Amino acid sequence: MGRNPIMVLLVGETSRSSLQLLLWLYRRGCRCHFAMSYRDACSLISRTQFDLVLSEYQLPDRTAFPLLGQLAGSPATLFLSAHVEDGCLWLPMLERGQRCVGAPLLRSDDFNKALAKVLGIEGRSDEIETVGREVSSESSSRLVTQGYVSLSNGSD
Repeated sequence: MGRNPIMVLLVGETSRSSLQLLLWLYRRGCRCHFAMSYRDACSLISRTQFDLVLSEYQLPDRTAFPLLGQLAGSPATLFLSAHVEDGCLWLPMLERGQRCVGAPLLRSDDFNKALAKVLGIEGRSDEIETVGREVSSESSSRLVTQGYVSLSNGSD
């Protein structure tokens, strides 16, 4: 019997639309769930134990900052992102349920390394070309329909 998949929650449009990130996570045995809003994220968090949560800071219904309180003390690692001209900046908020006090903002290259470390992946972490690069929803849909990503949302 294989080990349990790494449970990942992607919150907001940027995380969901990054084809490179989705493929990278899938290749490493992750099971990805999606939430478009804070409310949907809270609903999923109440029903599922996540190992990794990647969220935009600004969500349609509020900021994602309160997710910190929802996930503190759990085994989850939480990163929040903000759009910048050439991609995203990522802020580590929790690592395995513990607050990341004073953690620096991460650009894509540094985020790739941090994500590989969090997931316990040795070797190359440069395969995520640009985390936060948006792709068309058609491309994301094609990825999902081809069976690469397990989808769920807060309205189950």
